[in-house]
Amino acid sequence: KTLAPPPVGIVEIYTDGACTGNPGPCSYGMLRREGDAYFEVSQWLGHGTNNIGELWAIKVAVEELEDRDAKVLIHTDSSYSIGVLSKGWKAKANVSLITEIKGLLADCSDVTFVKVKGHSGLPLNERADRLAVEAIERDA
Repeated sequence: KTLAPPPVGIVEIYTDGACTGNPGPCSYGMLRREGDAYFEVSQWLGHGTNNIGELWAIKVAVEELEDRDAKVLIHTDSSYSIGVLSKGWKAKANVSLITEIKGLLADCSDVTFVKVKGHSGLPLNERADRLAVEAIERDA
């Protein structure tokens, strides 16, 4: 089934982290759609937690943005990431990574986090999850 592209002017991003054990082998998956353009990336991060994978996916997504003034929707199933990056939650761990991502986000004009339910059959969220899992299977 082919999905319609995002509306004109919207950069649509889906992110996910994966971890085998928590902590354990850790990775992320990220995909970005803008118009007809499609990009995806995944990476094994070594030993870490699921939260680290989730945060890294968002970090890479923001780093890879070409237009910092675009309207960006970052879809994630991580309440933790949304909380520490956009709702003022106090971070007790991963502080330097969170600070780095907040700095990247500050350079963007219009980023909105969209909470999605994990493993609910949403095709692009499932793809981000699959990318993260494949990175562990491939590289760990």
